[in-house]
Amino acid sequence: MIDDAKLEALAKRLGTTAAERLDVEKTTREVLAGLREAPPRRRTWIEVHALRIAAALVLLLGGSFVVTRLIPRGGTEIGSHPAHLVADDLSDLTADELRAVLDQFDEMVDSTGVVSDSSDLRELDAQELRAVLRSLEG
Repeated sequence: MIDDAKLEALAKRLGTTAAERLDVEKTTREVLAGLREAPPRRRTWIEVHALRIAAALVLLLGGSFVVTRLIPRGGTEIGSHPAHLVADDLSDLTADELRAVLDQFDEMVDSTGVVSDSSDLRELDAQELRAVLRSLEG
């Protein structure tokens, strides 16, 4: 294997021979002459407008994404409510407390999934229902 000193000497020798062969002024003149001969490339009408259309689409899509994230959707469906109300109330319960809530809920709801007429849950508004859930916590 070649050690570091030999590699360094070889690199210096290659760099020196390459620098001796390079004519910087001649290369500069040839590059400038080539630039003077080639006409500047002008953008066509379609390229300019395509770029503007693409920018407008990006702005519209990005703006609509931001607007949908910032403005909450108002639920107009029957029985729609923000999901966080119940989740916030039930998140602090232990497993045993959750079982007790589910057992009491099963007693209020019949086998078809409809709230029985004997319970007054249908007549409760959101605040009263929240209070019922909190009272079930214990």
